[in-house]
Amino acid sequence: MSEREQLEALCAWDGVEAAKLWARRAANLYRVSISDPTHYASQSDWKPLLDQSIRELEVFSETGVIP
Repeated sequence: MSEREQLEALCAWDGVEAAKLWARRAANLYRVSISDPTHYASQSDWKPLLDQSIRELEVFSETGVIP
């Protein structure tokens, strides 16, 4: 499930505030993962994808608007 789908589902089930909290937590987990050189997320083929996800999750967590 993509982040967009997850956010849509969370908004429907638990409300926007709960989805914003999830987005902040997910962005933080992604950030930790890409900073760990032993984690696959830090590899050159994954890092740009996760960087984009982090930006989108941060936008949502601040605005409540799904990018």
